[in-house]
Amino acid sequence: MICKLFYPQYPTKIIEHEFCNATMAWKLGIRTPKAHRLIMEDERKGIIYDRIVGEILSVKFNESSERVYDEWMDKLVDFHKQLMQHNIDDVISYKDFLKMFATDEETIAKINALADGDCFIHGDLHLENVMLDQNNQLVLIDMMNVCKGTELYDVARTYFLLSYDSNIQRKYLEKMGYSVEDIMPYLDVILRVRENEMSCIY
Repeated sequence: MICKLFYPQYPTKIIEHEFCNATMAWKLGIRTPKAHRLIMEDERKGIIYDRIVGEILSVKFNESSERVYDEWMDKLVDFHKQLMQHNIDDVISYKDFLKMFATDEETIAKINALADGDCFIHGDLHLENVMLDQNNQLVLIDMMNVCKGTELYDVARTYFLLSYDSNIQRKYLEKMGYSVEDIMPYLDVILRVRENEMSCIY
């Protein structure tokens, strides 16, 4: 097992939120470390998780040939599609999540105009939040932003989070079967609230 420790100033409510999300995801059958309990260690709160022996997926993209690179992208895309096949109810909707960081009526109106949904949304799926276990199976980590909604939102989040590498970003979206135009309304609100979201988290 391992312990994920949070900085002393990290809000207890957010840590408990991650613990609940991780527990819910594990019960859904998603390949993710099981969250066992909340702890306090040297005045820092933490979560005890099962330890995953392996490496983060970004290592494969950094080291691989073009052919192997495409194979890992296919695995990531298949994994993401499988995640979004799960339907969930007892979590925050992605619209309510975005509204927590919206500061103007125009942004709120744009959020309200987006599609609803009840599929599992990770909200932070990128190459360093997916690990490979000893059997080269993909394992999802970091459940802080889990919510429910339409898959277009989660695709847009991942597309945005991959913006540091335009080739990875382009291939991801292409293999997911969407165009930039498809996800543009979601990208728009993600960009509008991103600064406030990051300042609240960090």
